[in-house]
Amino acid sequence: MTNPKKVLIDGRWAGDTGIGRLYKEVMEARPPEAACSWIKSKAGLGSLFSPAALGWETLQSQADVFYSPSFMPPLFSRMPYIFTVHDLMHLFYYSAMHKIYYQQVIARLAKRAKQVVTVSHFSKNQLIELLGIPEHLITVIYNGVDEHFLNNESTFSLGRPYFLYVGNRRTNKNIPAMLQAFAQAKIPDEFIFALSGKPDEELETLIQKLGIQKKVRFLGFIPEADLPKVYKGAYATLFASLMEGFGIPVLESMASGTPVLTSSVSALPEIAGSAALCVDPLDLEAIKGGIETLVYDQSTYEDCVTLGKERALEFPWSATAQETWKLILS
Repeated sequence: MTNPKKVLIDGRWAGDTGIGRLYKEVMEARPPEAACSWIKSKAGLGSLFSPAALGWETLQSQADVFYSPSFMPPLFSRMPYIFTVHDLMHLFYYSAMHKIYYQQVIARLAKRAKQVVTVSHFSKNQLIELLGIPEHLITVIYNGVDEHFLNNESTFSLGRPYFLYVGNRRTNKNIPAMLQAFAQAKIPDEFIFALSGKPDEELETLIQKLGIQKKVRFLGFIPEADLPKVYKGAYATLFASLMEGFGIPVLESMASGTPVLTSSVSALPEIAGSAALCVDPLDLEAIKGGIETLVYDQSTYEDCVTLGKERALEFPWSATAQETWKLILS
């Protein structure tokens, strides 16, 4: 039997986030031929000193390869390293410093990496075109969807049919446009729009301006264990984002048997395939029309349910983990 390969891992990403989910799934599938150790650095994930701290750790480690589930590579390394760039949102929707970090740090260090993992072909093309990373250094490994969404039979109820949005409030999520389209949609008054998280001043002002105070609910933080039933209880999920590197909520909704209205741009049509209703996120009329279609076109609605479940089955986390470890150990 060959000696196990020593893998140094950045475990700071563990937690209740999309990156944390990837990290959890990959770590739970650790193969016996991987002898894992974890970095000891306490440098903040957003710290400019983090790459340097990782570099010093690689110098002190006897590992054969370094792996990070996200965008923080070591500034210098005595060993080959693999890291994941999920998207290039920071070039468009974050601060100037974030943009500089990606262009001057990520782009340079990526060219020294053994491989850069990304989660869609859309993101791969952006890495090539916007950061100049050579194509042969980039591997696409899709994220997955948890089996709990596929197997869940419990249903959350708000007493009325609800459209659902799950995610953060960043600009790219396009929440104001979805609220405006919902307000304008000619659908029965019983429908409401439920959003994860708490209300904020900007959204409350918009909701009041649109006159839909009684038709919008904020669900607060939704624990991971409760997400499947919240999706399953929804009439449909709205996810008309302006840009995504992947779009996990699309698959989670599909796996729950809940139709999805999403965007026709970025990685979203790549992930949704033909199993969702895809519209131009910059066109309010298109979003509004999509909402009305899901309410009044029973055939389209049922197709989204059936095709969505089939599509979700194509993205098991086990495949994500297997492909990731194959790359790490190669």
